[in-house]
Amino acid sequence: MVGAIPARYAPLQEKNIHETDLLFAMARGYQRDGDDITAMEMTKWFDTNYHYIVPEFTANQSFHFFSRKVVDQFLEAKRDNYAVKPVILGPVSFLLLGKEKSAGFHRLSLIGKLLPVYMDVLAQLTKAGADMVQIDEPCLSLDLDETALQIFSDTYAQLHAAFPRLHIFLASYFECYGKNLPVVLSLPVQTLHLDLVRCPSQLDDILATPVADTSLQLSPGIVDGRNIWKNKALSLKQMISGS
Repeated sequence: MVGAIPARYAPLQEKNIHETDLLFAMARGYQRDGDDITAMEMTKWFDTNYHYIVPEFTANQSFHFFSRKVVDQFLEAKRDNYAVKPVILGPVSFLLLGKEKSAGFHRLSLIGKLLPVYMDVLAQLTKAGADMVQIDEPCLSLDLDETALQIFSDTYAQLHAAFPRLHIFLASYFECYGKNLPVVLSLPVQTLHLDLVRCPSQLDDILATPVADTSLQLSPGIVDGRNIWKNKALSLKQMISGS
């Protein structure tokens, strides 16, 4: 989406191969027509058995709105009269989940180049009619340092300033917000999602924490996404009490 395509895939882009073929080349490598291009690294998605392709960053990294998939799918659903909520991975988690491929910089220093692309994406979505966008920031469940937390604060302040009427649904999962909670509760978002399966105690923590914006809505996650079996219908009260 943000054009973070390693330079070794430039020959394929010059051939104007289909976007889907480019995605497969990045995930699996490409050995065809004289080209021998290695795949990107794949690693586990947090502590699940799923995997993701690790973004690669260089000191002179540039970003641009490359794949319009999220906008195109929103418009497709809209044409078919479905009211949908676009979901994108947040910019800070995107950088944190990647790796530096050159020395002398930290990937979070790229946020100034990346954020304008996210604003372009949100502008296109709002123009298409989206009034709510879910932004997943799973790294908020990690042990973050002060620099990362400040970048979260600055990033979401800028997004809110640019899109004051957009309902931002901020989601994290796999664990509690932990010591990140005060910063999370200070972010200018309209809805905050909680994983009450992995961390049922955090609802009480949040309800006991004073917040500046008392209009903040909470989204309680009470379905176990790792359970392969059909879920029993549990009430929120039962889930919190562990029954």
